[in-house]
Amino acid sequence: MLNYRRVDNESDYEIMRRIIQKRCSDTGHLYTQMHVGNLDFERYAFRDDPEDFLHNSWLITDGDKSATIGFINIEDDEFFIALLPDKNHLISEVIDYIEHHIYERGSKVIFDINTNDAQMNDMLLDKGYTRTSSYRYSGICDLSSIQSKTDLPDGFKIRETMSNDIGSRVRLFVLATGGEETTPERYMNLMKSPSYSDAFDLVVETPEGEIVAYCTIWNDPVSKIAILEPLACVKEQRRKGISKALLLECMHKVKDLGTKFVYVGTGGKNTTSQRLYKSVGFEDGGLTYEWEKVLTD
Repeated sequence: MLNYRRVDNESDYEIMRRIIQKRCSDTGHLYTQMHVGNLDFERYAFRDDPEDFLHNSWLITDGDKSATIGFINIEDDEFFIALLPDKNHLISEVIDYIEHHIYERGSKVIFDINTNDAQMNDMLLDKGYTRTSSYRYSGICDLSSIQSKTDLPDGFKIRETMSNDIGSRVRLFVLATGGEETTPERYMNLMKSPSYSDAFDLVVETPEGEIVAYCTIWNDPVSKIAILEPLACVKEQRRKGISKALLLECMHKVKDLGTKFVYVGTGGKNTTSQRLYKSVGFEDGGLTYEWEKVLTD
């Protein structure tokens, strides 16, 4: 029998992070699971109080309650489940618990599921979920075969983000998140998050000292998998090779540390970004669709 309890401290959060790293390490790839960089980014970038993220998470234990085998995280009407690889056969039971003990009748429940995850696609269909037309593009790059770095325009330079860059980063943040905003306080919290120490958070600076682009690659040295989250360039400086040069710089940095793959996601209709990613070696990694179900009595 599975048991569930609310996440309520940093030790519990670290258990969540280790579960994700174990899943990624065992498969050697990211999809169909979350990355620790995703976890930290969602917790710190979009909320004033990072503790709120913990209040929307549950640890799952099996049998005697002594061994944690997974967790649930819920954001509004969307939820994510992570189970240790040898416990993945229990996911149907976890979904049933969520539907009957966490959500009220009449609620809409949403999953984001990659088309490569056949198990989840089939299971949600059997449970009465409907795949919507809303989707995101997913890409994967094998770092063993990425191309050489490219040059920036004369006088431009790439450097690491510093604390006095936060104001500029916050103003540019909406360019990469489809309009979602953050604040200086949230960004400072993000820079203190566990995964940030392993991330490469780079900016492009003009000869006049203006920040016009940025890229963050969240690296996980345990699984040797990284994710790109996010990348942005101001409109006035596009089509000059800036984003490509910045992206390749980040990718080479994590490759030098032994990382094997970088993953990226973007809007399904954002063909401009998709062309950029493919130009540096990303290949299609499936489409991530929203699946939804309205709970009835």
